[in-house]
Amino acid sequence: MSGFSRSLAAQAAAKCIIDTAVQLELLDGPIATAPELAEAEKELIIKMLAEVKRRSGDEADNAVLEPDEISSLFTFVFAKAAEVVTNMYNNQGNKFELTGMLDGKIPLYADDKITEEFKRSPFPFTCAQNYLEWFNTNSSLLGDADPVLLLFEALKWCFRLSCHLAVEIVEDKEEE
Repeated sequence: MSGFSRSLAAQAAAKCIIDTAVQLELLDGPIATAPELAEAEKELIIKMLAEVKRRSGDEADNAVLEPDEISSLFTFVFAKAAEVVTNMYNNQGNKFELTGMLDGKIPLYADDKITEEFKRSPFPFTCAQNYLEWFNTNSSLLGDADPVLLLFEALKWCFRLSCHLAVEIVEDKEEE
């Protein structure tokens, strides 16, 4: 299987995001998962990777993203998680538009309660900040690790934990 590797750097990138959720006291038990969320993550990440590669042209393996674009990506997957959870509960399909993915102008089409709470959440901004700090602090230790792969590993965990937060909001709303 070509291209497959084991990466401690990717594991550390994921841990950075998990640690951010713990730091913000957003995790107090197991994360909510569902097959629909896993399928949505796969579809979204593939589309996002394709867009980054398209944008980077021949330099796809070494795409250079600006800190503002990286921050926008974390906010983007956070918003998409809200939409995916809303769609899951409403038995709707996902239509992943990439509008705002890199420029921070991200539309959000989600349940009002999720939208209200997500707009107040520091999670995506803190994820971006902690990821950038982690990457810059450890860049000399990352060796030949693909920076796009590392970023997308962190984004996957931001998406997963954001879905978890949205599910919790929906469950709390149903208990009211």
